[in-house]
Parts: sequence; C-alpha cells; structure tokens
Amino acid sequence: MTSALPILSLLDARNDGLVAVRASKERSQDSSNTSKLNIFEFSRTALGKILKDEFGLPAFRSTQIFQWLYRKGVTDFEQMTDLGAELREKLTAKFEFRAAEIHTRQISSDGTRKYVFKLADGKLVESVMIKQPTRMTLCVSSQVGCGMGCKFCQTATMGFVRHLTPGEIMAQVMGVIEDAKQFGDGFSNMVFMGMGEPLHNYKGVLETLQILTDHHGLSISQRRITVSTSGLVPAIKAFATDKAPANLAISLNATTDDVRSRVMPINQRFPISELMAAAKQYAELSGKEVTLEYVMLSGLNDTAADLSRLVKLVNGLPSKINLIPYNDNAGLGFDTPAKAWVMEWRNKLVSKGINATVRWSKGQDINAACGQLVTESIRNRATSKKAGSS
Repeated sequence: MTSALPILSLLDARNDGLVAVRASKERSQDSSNTSKLNIFEFSRTALGKILKDEFGLPAFRSTQIFQWLYRKGVTDFEQMTDLGAELREKLTAKFEFRAAEIHTRQISSDGTRKYVFKLADGKLVESVMIKQPTRMTLCVSSQVGCGMGCKFCQTATMGFVRHLTPGEIMAQVMGVIEDAKQFGDGFSNMVFMGMGEPLHNYKGVLETLQILTDHHGLSISQRRITVSTSGLVPAIKAFATDKAPANLAISLNATTDDVRSRVMPINQRFPISELMAAAKQYAELSGKEVTLEYVMLSGLNDTAADLSRLVKLVNGLPSKINLIPYNDNAGLGFDTPAKAWVMEWRNKLVSKGINATVRWSKGQDINAACGQLVTESIRNRATSKKAGSS
C-alpha cells in the first residue's frame, strides 16, 4: 500500500483511539473586522450557553431567537418583539446576522438553479437547487475547494483551500431560502454534495446539522438530509457513534482497489475492504441504510465484471445504489456510458433484489451537475492551460 495521502495529515487521533477528522479552526475574516459574533454559527444549545454566560439569561431565550430567525426569517433583533428593549440592545451589540452575498445565480433549461456565494473573505462557494420531478433538493458546499483529488471531479482541480464554518454553510441555506421566494418554491431535501469533502470538515458539518434539524428552527427532518463522503473510514465510524442527524452516502465508484485508487486517491489509505466494513458498521450502529454512489466511467468501471463484483460487495449491507453517468462535459478525460448500458446495470441490480436508481444529471448547461462545481476563475485557468498544451 502506498503511503498516506498528504490530506490525511489533517486527521487527528480521537480519545477513543480512532482517527477522526479535525474540526476547522479557521473563521472567515470579515473585511469590517467586526468583533460581533455571527449568530448563524451557533446551535440553539451553544447560543443558550452564550446568553447564560454573558447575560445570565434562561435557556428559553435562545429558543425564542431561533424561532424568530429560522421560522420567521427575521434578521433584526428590533423586530423580535417578545424580547425586551434592553435585551434587544444587548443582543444587537453582541451579534450580527452575517449573510453570504449571492455573487451570481444561473438558471438551467431544466429549472435547476446554481448559486455562487461570496464569503466575507472574498472566497467563492457554490450551491445548487436541483429541480426534480416532485421536489427541489438543495446541494450545499462544506469547503472551499477539496483536497481528496478525485480524478472525475472538477472541484478537485481547486485543491483544498479551507473549511467552511457552520455559519457559512447556513448562509448558503438561508440565502437560497430567501432567493427562492421570488420563484415560489423551496427545497424539501438537502444534500452535502457540493464543493468539498463534508466528513473532512467533520465538526463544522455536525454543528450545522444540529442547526438544520432543530425543531425550534428550520426543523428539517434528518431523513431528508444526506451527507456524502469519498470514503474517510474513521469519520464514517464517528458519524455512526455520534448519531449524526442525517443519512450517509458513500462514493464507491469502483469495484477493485486498482481502479478506485486510480480515480480516488483516498482509496490508497482506506481500500474497499475497509470502506465496506465501515459502511456495514455504520448501518448496524445507526439502523439506517447506506447510499452508495457510483459514477459510471465508460470502459473503466462499468464492465460486466464490475457489475458482478458490485452485487457481491453490497451483499448483506442495507443499502441503495445511485448510478451516476459521468458528465463528459466536465472535461476531465473520461467518457459517459451509453444510456442503454446504464439502464442495463440498473435493471440487473434490481433483478438481484438491490435497490438501485439512476441519478440523471441536472443543470449540465450551467455547470451545476455532479462533478462540475468549481469556481469560474479556476475553471477558466484549467481551460486555458488545456488549450495551451494542445
């Protein structure tokens, strides 16, 4: 086995002897150098502790604020009328409602919307409102860039820049909620499948999940939230033991270590056998099925032999499989399999009693589909470099 990937130097030892993902300690630097706290950073419990320590307030005050903020969309303490005038003044001096600026918004021919958000330090991240037949699904980013190096993903060309804070992830959510009003829609499901490896930003994502699922706030059902990972085995185990309020999706994308290591360098550290063992442990501890994502790369990981191996890999694992035909316009040197072959795979999996669906790409014409999220400056740089070498 090759030596550990450089990105794994960002993993720390857990107290219980496991290796878990270190939480980001970075906080975006506000150009105004404000000393106020961004209220979107805090769960209701964390907010309650601040209010108690700073102002001696009872826990129900944080509940009131959460209801104003997330249920009613009020971002001005002066409008929170069940708080006294003196308290509103103190809160205004202590907190701010730090939104992310919508830098650009594009609308696909299929109704999918892609948002580019500008953060306080000028970094850009992308979110996508995916138009589906019966619902809208919000796909959010958890990092600026990504350090996992998956060869079929445009975000990987950015490299790892930094983790997003819970407030920056929530800013995407709140920004889309506000903008969606003019379209008369909203999202019912959420996926952490945008830019970045969510379980690399483990603590930041878990804190965000606490905010999203709080029944006094947005109250999004954990059954409607899915967190995706490229295969950080220790974090998958922690995700189960910590009883994370979300579903788990694992990007498998190959049935042999040779192919998976070629397209997903993380496999060099956590090979398929360890990954599938962690998936089974997660299912046992959480009582939930695991979603296995399989990006089909024509001629590389979609052979008849791969299909047979995939059936064996999922044997005994409570799971469903999302087959994802590669988006060839991502321009990374892979090819899209024929639609008939994709359906052949799906039908054969179903015939074996496996829950399998095809996730057809949405928003390809605005570079919003799976594997296409990358800020435009990086995309243009990559395109220029490719043109110059041709």
